[in-house]
Amino acid sequence: MEAWMTPDTEEGKRTPEKEGLEKMDLWGVDEEPEEEPDEEEESGSKTRGLEWFLGNIRDCIEFLAFCWAFLMLTVFPVYVIDRYQDIGAYKFSFFSGVSRLLLVPGCVLAAIYLAGKAVWMKGQGMLWLSSWKERISGLDLCVMAYLVCNLISYALSDYKQEAWDGVSGWNMGLKTQVFMIAAYFLLSRFLVFRRNGSYTRSFHAILIGAMAGSGAAFLLGVLHRFGIDPFGFYEGLDETYQLLFLSTIGQATWYSSYVCTVFPIGLCLFFCSEKRRVRFWTGIYCALGFMTIVTQNSDSAFAAMALLFLGLFLFSASRPKRLERFLEILILCGASFKAMGIAQQIFAQRAMSLGRLSTAFSQGSISWFILLLGASIYILLLKMEEKKGEEGLEKAWEKLRIGRRLRAAAAALALLAVAGCVAFIALNTSGLLERWFGISSDNQYLLFNDNWGSNRGFTWKTSAEIFASMPARKKLFGVGPDCFMPYSYGIPEFASRLNDYWKPNVLTNAHNEYLNLLICIGLAGMLAFVAMLIAAAVRFSRKGAQYPLALMGMLTVCAYAAHNFFCYQQVCCTPFLFLILALAERIVRDGVQEKTERNTIIEEGTAVPPA
Repeated sequence: MEAWMTPDTEEGKRTPEKEGLEKMDLWGVDEEPEEEPDEEEESGSKTRGLEWFLGNIRDCIEFLAFCWAFLMLTVFPVYVIDRYQDIGAYKFSFFSGVSRLLLVPGCVLAAIYLAGKAVWMKGQGMLWLSSWKERISGLDLCVMAYLVCNLISYALSDYKQEAWDGVSGWNMGLKTQVFMIAAYFLLSRFLVFRRNGSYTRSFHAILIGAMAGSGAAFLLGVLHRFGIDPFGFYEGLDETYQLLFLSTIGQATWYSSYVCTVFPIGLCLFFCSEKRRVRFWTGIYCALGFMTIVTQNSDSAFAAMALLFLGLFLFSASRPKRLERFLEILILCGASFKAMGIAQQIFAQRAMSLGRLSTAFSQGSISWFILLLGASIYILLLKMEEKKGEEGLEKAWEKLRIGRRLRAAAAALALLAVAGCVAFIALNTSGLLERWFGISSDNQYLLFNDNWGSNRGFTWKTSAEIFASMPARKKLFGVGPDCFMPYSYGIPEFASRLNDYWKPNVLTNAHNEYLNLLICIGLAGMLAFVAMLIAAAVRFSRKGAQYPLALMGMLTVCAYAAHNFFCYQQVCCTPFLFLILALAERIVRDGVQEKTERNTIIEEGTAVPPA
């Protein structure tokens, strides 16, 4: 990779003199002392024995964490038992099974490791607590706060069984929350992605597995939208329901959530890599991702892509080379959308009829606009680079503060667009727009009534009233994790209203993750979760300049936060949020650790790596 994307320079390479320096552990101290203790001291053998024991414990934890991440990213998306019959329950059973098999013993071993490390540090005269504090990030604190809020909500809940297991099919109760948070800390602390200045095989395996598993799901999702069903998923399924299910994930909204959460892994690799082979395969992956996004038929995915592109642009605008990469992704997006539109017109008899927004992006002029806009600016940048040279363009970019101005303009336009849409919908719905300007619209996106957003208008209004009616304690800590349904249907007034509107179906959540969290784990829990998303986005966008692959954490947060404004937590997406945040956190920690090692070598007067 070039210097614009990665901090890996010649000074980051290991020299023979550096090989004796062991990796820094979780608490910021050497796993093994560089020098042998005095043989005359009786405690020396005990220290070496404890170090050997702790080293083996850590290796076991690393293996368990790697297996969990690999299985979730590679096998989970394609794990299917009986087509779409109870697919949510089967997906959860897979997640729960591998978590019990791998995360539970991993946590037990981690507790043993940390206790042993505390004993070892005490024997070395080191302060365990001060070292521990130095290795806790703001993101870690937010994740811990989210865990605490879930525990308090469960302890105060009147629905202990429901709060532990969660709603059947969704299963986002306390058990799942604990598994996800345990995975975050195990992966971010005990996986090792970099050794001797390069990425490890385990890291390559995780990335390749992630793209293989999700890529297979993407490809099948595209095929399903053209009536091609090679594995017989639609056998016995009425045609009226085929639009609601696709690929190996199941329900279209679940599939949309999954795609938007894991897609940033491959997108980030395409953005960062300098190797042609890597860019070729990740380019194919990204094209598949954009193709399935424009055909999966969930409007939430377009909101996710909008915020993802905004986040990537804000990072890219600071340097022209980064902006070129952003424009390449924009061109690929527009071309993929248009390719699907052309295919839908050519194979009109096979292509499924999609919603208005999906059709507009694939067959309408929007995809042409995206493609031509990206290509025009890309060509302009290349011409400027050819005229001024790379260094000259970089200097002019910095001198004129072009990056700062572009970021400010993009942020302002985004805020104005959101504020304008909300204001228009509010004025149109209230009738003020017609009264003041003589215009109105009954467009499904611009009139906020009960039917707005596939009945989200009714659901959101009712959910807001449920939260408003809750006592103060429940407003603060909620009614229990994933307990929206038992609580709302336990109040006669709301039960009657929900039954009248949804019967024979049952409303299990608010279909807005933030509103749902307000009711389930209260204001404290919702704020902790939002703080976690913000902390992750800020941390990984700042660290992205030094550790480019950490950008996958920021991009995942952007896509997830926007998508689940219209959706909810479920096992096909939320565990992957915590998993990818853990991977990004580990990437940052490995990079910081290597720098710490280099600084230690310099301070101790040993051989300095060549500049």
